[in-house]
Amino acid sequence: MSEKIIELKDVVVKKGKDVLLDGINLSVLRNEFVGIIGPNGAGKTTLLKVIAGFERFMGTINLFGRKEGWRRSRKTRLRIGYVPQQMQIDKAFPILALEVVMTGVIGRLGLFRSPGREEKKKAINLMEMMHVDHLADRPLGQLSGGERQKVILARAIMQQPDILLMDEPTANLDIVVQKEFLNLINDIQRHKALTLCFVTHDFTMLPDTMQRAVLLNKGKIAFDGDIDTALSKETLSGLFGYPIETFKRDGRRFISYG
Repeated sequence: MSEKIIELKDVVVKKGKDVLLDGINLSVLRNEFVGIIGPNGAGKTTLLKVIAGFERFMGTINLFGRKEGWRRSRKTRLRIGYVPQQMQIDKAFPILALEVVMTGVIGRLGLFRSPGREEKKKAINLMEMMHVDHLADRPLGQLSGGERQKVILARAIMQQPDILLMDEPTANLDIVVQKEFLNLINDIQRHKALTLCFVTHDFTMLPDTMQRAVLLNKGKIAFDGDIDTALSKETLSGLFGYPIETFKRDGRRFISYG
């Protein structure tokens, strides 16, 4: 039987009178690839932040078989990589792409140790794998949105996490760059043996290796199961209370609103 690496029981998040998550029960197995999908405001980012340890919550969360509060130990934090939504970076901010990737090892080395030759070599190899090695000496703020997201992804992988959390990583990227990024995610899933949680509101652009979908709506899980059933017209029409048709063309999903 596969190990439950993430387990949430009756998790609730409130902000004032607003209930952002309402009684979430969710388990994710080791090396599973789960899509957390739903409309804007459904609670997707809040759920990811609960898992990452960035959000206070009520209920119970177990990570790697141990009960955790919202404040995580250093050991647990190092085992969780996080790729946020696109960040606005000052073009004059003096940090190079390679330096950003290398910061992924600082948590393991400790504050008083700097990355050395071995870490630099690993970072360059990782950037080569992601086809961004030519950007190594470019300031992060001068990269395009897609280039910047690939560098941030490389930084997260450099951390050598067991769990990789991605929050709308392809949002606001053009279609070609989205596809390139999703291909990277597919390669990582195939070769890195990671547990992946991928948040998105876009039903049409999903990594091919995603095995399971958790549909969120208004802070509650509306569906949890295989990806094809999740994105069927019956499931989506029930979720939104509106007739929706879905179909595939050239490997891409399309949504049609009746």
